[in-house]
Amino acid sequence: MHCHRITGLYLKHWIMYKFLFVAAVLFMLQACRDKDDVQIVTGVVGQVQYGEGDCMPVIGYSRRNYTNYNGEIYFIVKSDLDNLGNGDFNQLKDKSLHVTVKNGSLSAEIPAGIYVVMPEDIYEYGQENTITINTGTALTQDFKFFKCTSY
Repeated sequence: MHCHRITGLYLKHWIMYKFLFVAAVLFMLQACRDKDDVQIVTGVVGQVQYGEGDCMPVIGYSRRNYTNYNGEIYFIVKSDLDNLGNGDFNQLKDKSLHVTVKNGSLSAEIPAGIYVVMPEDIYEYGQENTITINTGTALTQDFKFFKCTSY
């Protein structure tokens, strides 16, 4: 009977360790899921596509080829850009908020404001890449950028 008691105690510990192991695995899976599913409260989410090609003669928009962008995206405060005058654009860009985009996936917390969105090596300034971020809102916006390799 004494051996039976040891076996019972062993069984209780085995069940307890198994339960703790399963709980730890579930906790780690939840932590990984939460990291991947970060909810943007104030900012922007969307897809960024990039293309490049000869612009002489001009390539029609429907004939341009794009791929998912990989690189830095800059959010330049529009009023700072409008008031830059003869200032140093690269200095303004370097001090601007920027995020890394992988495989075209953009997800960034950004303070409320009006921004001009630009990839690392294209300097486009137009309505299509100007966004307004409102407090407590995640703007869903896709972007397409095209770099002309010749004019």
